[in-house]
Amino acid sequence: MLTSSINVPDSDCEEDRTYLGQTIADILRREQAHEQVADKIPYLQTPDGPEFRYDIDDQLMLDFMPSLIRLHARLMASDAPPVAATFVRWAQRPGFKLTTLGRQVLSACLFFGEREDEGRNWQHAYADHQFHPVIAVMFRAVARWWSAIREWTNPDHAMIDCTGDMKSVEALQYLVDYVRRVCRTQAFKNVLHDHERKAKDNFRSGRDYITEQFERHARLLVLRVDLYFRPDAKGWAYCKVADMAVINYLRALRLGRIVPGYLGFIIKRENGISRGLHYHLMVFLDGHLHRNAYHLTQRMGEAWVRRAGTDKGSFFNCYARKDLFRYNGLGLVHVSDTAKLIGIRIALWYMSKQDCVLMVDDSKVKNFWRGWKVKGHANRGAPRKNGNDMALVKRLLGGDRSKYPPSFEPPKNGRADRMAVGPRIAAM
Repeated sequence: MLTSSINVPDSDCEEDRTYLGQTIADILRREQAHEQVADKIPYLQTPDGPEFRYDIDDQLMLDFMPSLIRLHARLMASDAPPVAATFVRWAQRPGFKLTTLGRQVLSACLFFGEREDEGRNWQHAYADHQFHPVIAVMFRAVARWWSAIREWTNPDHAMIDCTGDMKSVEALQYLVDYVRRVCRTQAFKNVLHDHERKAKDNFRSGRDYITEQFERHARLLVLRVDLYFRPDAKGWAYCKVADMAVINYLRALRLGRIVPGYLGFIIKRENGISRGLHYHLMVFLDGHLHRNAYHLTQRMGEAWVRRAGTDKGSFFNCYARKDLFRYNGLGLVHVSDTAKLIGIRIALWYMSKQDCVLMVDDSKVKNFWRGWKVKGHANRGAPRKNGNDMALVKRLLGGDRSKYPPSFEPPKNGRADRMAVGPRIAAM
């Protein structure tokens, strides 16, 4: 399989029950739950109050992507065929049965076909979007051959040779050959490398930026808010006026006109069919001066609505669901807080990822950026002791782009039901 920034869950392995392993597993589960809400389910302000909208194209498409990732992994792991020769006893003729790979291909095509039957027309809807290279190839292959393949209605039945059944057999082989041929070309490998390099560069930039913040301030107040455009303003969100609304909002944030104690920000721009353009914003304030994460985050969201227009803007205060973000780096974070530092790392991993992002089809537009580089030295707080208090920050945020700190064996099966952050984890 080609090395990729897309992670294939390994749910069959033994669970990592170390204390730090359980903490990371818990953080990952909670961050994935936030991604489920933020990227798949629109959060709307209605006359009756805020509500979530379900059963939409973005939700279904983002649910479909992991199956395409797993299918690609199996396709590239070997040259195994999707079908195997057999003898159909009831017909007394040779035929073909599905292999494990073939069943996986059929499953993807059946899901895609169901969406087509619902009238979603994904091929047209996503024509102006860019996917991760792996997803783009898999999506194109399924969209081309799903109709013939799904005629294999029962995966436990065999298809008879030299009959109309061969249409499905041939389509399966065409799909598999197409994916393997394209993904083994140098052109595809170059595109994949460039795509992944961008995600790694984004992570490195954000990691260094956060580390610089901690070098100046031993305690940060970390806020996260998702900035949206209302469904009836999706078209307006792509115009230059909307872009200027975002730029002016960030300028006001930087100048301290929205929340006090501003130190910096990291922002990620994403795009979806039903969701439309939206932004994931992480802001750092001086934790020595400010502590009220909920109200400050709410103030940032309300300021966005005023900038975008009450009839166009909307937001989601991540701290409002703080139970979901128990260890995800929200609120006050000290340089010695292991669990919250890992939470910041995982949040940054999600913000820098490129695999399941529906991006605007314009390479000149930045989808990830941060505030200005931190300058000068910290003047507040107790004197640093030979830089030792930064050792934990550099260890937990350092290294290449990964959900896990360097030299840490990732948890194999993410469950962390009984946890409490205490001296054991702080001593790591």
